[in-house]
Amino acid sequence: MTPFRHAAVLLAGAVVAAGAGCGDATLSRDESVRALMAQNRQLQDQLLAAEDRIADLTAGGAEPARRTPVPDDPFRALAVRFADPTGAVDEDGQAGPERLHVVLQPLDADTDVVKRAGRLRLEVLRPPADGGEATSYHIWTFSKEDLAEMWVDALGVRGYVCTLRWPGDRPPAGEALRLRAAFTTLAGETLEAETRVPLTPQR
Repeated sequence: MTPFRHAAVLLAGAVVAAGAGCGDATLSRDESVRALMAQNRQLQDQLLAAEDRIADLTAGGAEPARRTPVPDDPFRALAVRFADPTGAVDEDGQAGPERLHVVLQPLDADTDVVKRAGRLRLEVLRPPADGGEATSYHIWTFSKEDLAEMWVDALGVRGYVCTLRWPGDRPPAGEALRLRAAFTTLAGETLEAETRVPLTPQR
């Protein structure tokens, strides 16, 4: 007899023993005993169902079944790159470009362009002067909702197409600048790329 069944039998015996004093006063002694025996059968049925459930859970050993590992995503973005056309754009014919046209592409393990959600940070760096370090000129940030509206896959262009306007429509002085991208995936990985952007306007 299992411990569970032994406990049920003891419980039933205790109920029957107490039946004479705790039963319904309108029932005879025999009726009270029959009612308690019916309750006992219900308890035993519930106990059997519980034991069957325990047996199912512990079948094959006490250790829980191991879950199959989730395979790596073959299209997971592992890098990003700037793609052509990337450069300065002149809109009014006056000196200096008003905006930058940038195409950023997430790449998988085979360097194929893949559409993956994430956040993007683009930073323009001024060239170092007199052998010093490059300095930040401006930073643009884009949420995953922003990027969802910026994806293009048409006419030979595939990637996130960003139109970057200079603060006050005033580009930095010089012939070229450095543009640095930091693309953060939904998994929290940050992928970086950097490119040189000539400030010679395209029309």
